[in-house]
Amino acid sequence: MPTAVAPLARQVAERAQKDSGFAEVLNAILGAPTEPHGTLQRIAARSINDERRGALTREFVEGSLPTPQVQARLRLKSPQAVHRLRSRGKLLGSAVGNQTWFPAWQFDADRLRPDLPRILALLTQFTSDPLAADRVMRLIHDELGGSSIAEALRRPKTADTAWRMLAAVGA
Repeated sequence: MPTAVAPLARQVAERAQKDSGFAEVLNAILGAPTEPHGTLQRIAARSINDERRGALTREFVEGSLPTPQVQARLRLKSPQAVHRLRSRGKLLGSAVGNQTWFPAWQFDADRLRPDLPRILALLTQFTSDPLAADRVMRLIHDELGGSSIAEALRRPKTADTAWRMLAAVGA
């Protein structure tokens, strides 16, 4: 490889001696940062964050119920009744596109789970973002026997540990 580079390096050096514009371009290339900085770094970081948020949003929707299903499950008379629960902090939900989604872990069959007020109180100490709160509740933990906080709270064997973990989220 060095033998192939040597003729190229000689050609570049000769051209730089003859062409001042070419020499300026070479100097600019040699002086350019080898790591991302400034605008490029911010654009790359934003792109990565957008990708992560997109994945988080897809996971949220996949594990959630849309307003009509929540309305039917809770036997509420209107979609507005569902949204009143959300606006009063009694139910976690988020608009994605033209639909509002409610994480399924909040429900026991045809009612809200009885520990939901306590769960939401602890989550809101940590975040007001429904997607982040849902992630906290559905993330799998080895300490909980390979289950999520949402699942572990339902089992007497893991409930105490899950409550401690949930309370420690914002600490």
